[in-house]
Amino acid sequence: MKIKQKVKIFISILSTLFFLGCEGYYTKIHTLDMTVAEAPEVHGANTNQDSHSASWRITGKINSVQEKEIKETTKRNNEHSENTYITYKTGGIDFSGKADFLYKVDGFFFGSGLGYRDGIYHHFTFGANLQHVEFGLFFGLYHQYIEMDYNATKCDYEYDLFIQKTEECEAYKDNQQDYFTSPFIGAFASIYIDKFFISYSASLYSPRVKIEEHSLDLAAITTQYITAGIRINRWIELSAGASITYINTPQWYYGFTGGISIYAM
Repeated sequence: MKIKQKVKIFISILSTLFFLGCEGYYTKIHTLDMTVAEAPEVHGANTNQDSHSASWRITGKINSVQEKEIKETTKRNNEHSENTYITYKTGGIDFSGKADFLYKVDGFFFGSGLGYRDGIYHHFTFGANLQHVEFGLFFGLYHQYIEMDYNATKCDYEYDLFIQKTEECEAYKDNQQDYFTSPFIGAFASIYIDKFFISYSASLYSPRVKIEEHSLDLAAITTQYITAGIRINRWIELSAGASITYINTPQWYYGFTGGISIYAM
């Protein structure tokens, strides 16, 4: 190929790059107000379950939680990162329901559960169930319903190889209601004598929220439950207790929980 032809091709490529350019948009989330729920409550059999036996349990509860607004700040990991100021809205009175399955082999048990509290959650459970004490771990997914109001700026940009980037931005407000799936984990322990028991459960999750093209890195929510109860007979159990929820230092809020469980063995 002659030098003259090479020069023409080179000039043609440069001209194409000059006029091709690039365009797109990005969104900055400045403030976000969102509802959050307490981490789910999970516990074991609350009694010395017979070895090589299965237990089915259905539980309904009323939960009254302190209403509070908790301020947080997060940062997105992308080229347009900036702080997003978040307000968690918590509290109120709600109802929760749950179905559990537990199976014991010698001193150990495993099981699963499906529940609803501001969204569906499900989990696997395993641990030890002894004469007067039980303890275990659990992990699962929380498909939580979240309402969000946010202030944002949308920026359209355009640039090419030689011309400086041009950008037009517009501020706006919006709201979003959706289900978001977040993993949760936790542990529990119980002490029981005759028909009475005291149980402790702690679980945590971090809301996995996405707005526009951004996934926000939100603070974890940890809830502890301390419950006392009585097994009236083989099939019915009554319980009541307190919940303590922690969202970063030193943000705590409190609640009450109580309800009834029906067993089938």
